[in-house]
Amino acid sequence: MPSVRFLLVPLALTLGHATAWAQVPVGRTPPPEKRPWDPSAPQPAEQVPAPSRNDSPDDTSWTSFPGATTAPTGPDAATLPRLPEVPPLVPVPDDEEPVPVAPSTPRIPEPPPGPPPVPNRVSLLGARSVGPGGVAVGLSLGFPVVSARAALGVLPRVDVLAGFDTLYGMMNEPRLGLRWTALDGGPRWSLGLVMEGSHAFFLRSASMEDRGARYLSGRRNWNLMPGIVGTFQLRGARAMRLFADVRYHVALDTEPIQRTPLGGLPPDLVSSGSVPVRLGAEVPLSEKTSYSVSLGGDFRSRPEDATFMPVVSIGIVTGL
Repeated sequence: MPSVRFLLVPLALTLGHATAWAQVPVGRTPPPEKRPWDPSAPQPAEQVPAPSRNDSPDDTSWTSFPGATTAPTGPDAATLPRLPEVPPLVPVPDDEEPVPVAPSTPRIPEPPPGPPPVPNRVSLLGARSVGPGGVAVGLSLGFPVVSARAALGVLPRVDVLAGFDTLYGMMNEPRLGLRWTALDGGPRWSLGLVMEGSHAFFLRSASMEDRGARYLSGRRNWNLMPGIVGTFQLRGARAMRLFADVRYHVALDTEPIQRTPLGGLPPDLVSSGSVPVRLGAEVPLSEKTSYSVSLGGDFRSRPEDATFMPVVSIGIVTGL
């Protein structure tokens, strides 16, 4: 029965292998609490308990970075780089006003230096002559008269003077004269002599006036005014030029009034004298133009005139 033999041999081999597998003990994985600790084995992640529904949220978990560490202390902190010390912030109360800081202004470059200013030597009220061919004119307003003046140089030290004074229409007086620079001390000072004559026209006659144009101006029909004038200029090309003008005024009255009862007829011509004094300055504005200021008064001796009459004026002088 060879065919049955061939069938029993494979069956015996199969049963032998199954018996061998049944005799090998099968190992079971022990529970975690009974396992031996192995440092090389991967450790399970730490479980984070989930918050319950009614617990308040942890805000630090939203603002901190994962894996954040604390700064080292002790000897380990010595190896860390040191940051510069920052001064603490000082709180400022709200009621205190902040200190205003002035804005920085841009620096304007200085302009290049120009030519030096030309000295102003044009004088109409002082003693300095305008020179041959020179012309100086001026106008002044004040009390008691308004004056217009002009000077024409005919010689190195001699000028011809012309002018017109008016007591705002109540008295009008054309004038003509000469000015001679007797002493010339250079650009700083000078001393001269002046002589002027005039004829005054009055709006009202002397018999109809009490304290009118004659009383205020001190003028009469004919007037002669010789005098001396000096000039002193401060240092500088455009410095102030001071002047002093002292004269003796001879007034010739061709319309005298007899004011004494039973005094008889008045004479045909009555003369009187006074001393006009003027102190002032010519302040240069440019090479040829200055403004003038004059103060002074008239010391009079005529009985019907004021003993002292103040005089003030301001004007402008220029050269042509």
